[in-house]
Amino acid sequence: MDNVFVDTDVILDLFIHREPYHRIALRFFSFLKKNAIQGFTSPVSVANTYYILAKTRDRRYALDKTRRLMQLIRIATLDQQITEAAIGAPYKDFEDSIQYQCALASGMRILITRNVSDYPKGQLKVLLPDEYMTIRQVRP
Repeated sequence: MDNVFVDTDVILDLFIHREPYHRIALRFFSFLKKNAIQGFTSPVSVANTYYILAKTRDRRYALDKTRRLMQLIRIATLDQQITEAAIGAPYKDFEDSIQYQCALASGMRILITRNVSDYPKGQLKVLLPDEYMTIRQVRP
């Protein structure tokens, strides 16, 4: 079974219906389920998703979608060591640094995001959702 780390933007595309990205996010999460691929995200993504959904819609909607998210995806560990690594990493955006370090510490090899350029090239493959689906479909 593949494991992939999913960035907050892809989750929000699904729940906020941001077009044209919503359709891609919907296909991506369906693809994960259909192909027995486990998605992970950080606790920061869960908190940010709830916060943004509550602000853009309401608390009830945010709670419902957060519960749904917990059925779609697992939460990776975020601890002091990972946070310190994120603080020490040369990122413009601290949240992206947390995401990257959390994915690394969780043994992920692939990070799925819509903001590929926000992440360094290096230890993780950083892919758009549709890039991942294309690559995964052609692998044996």
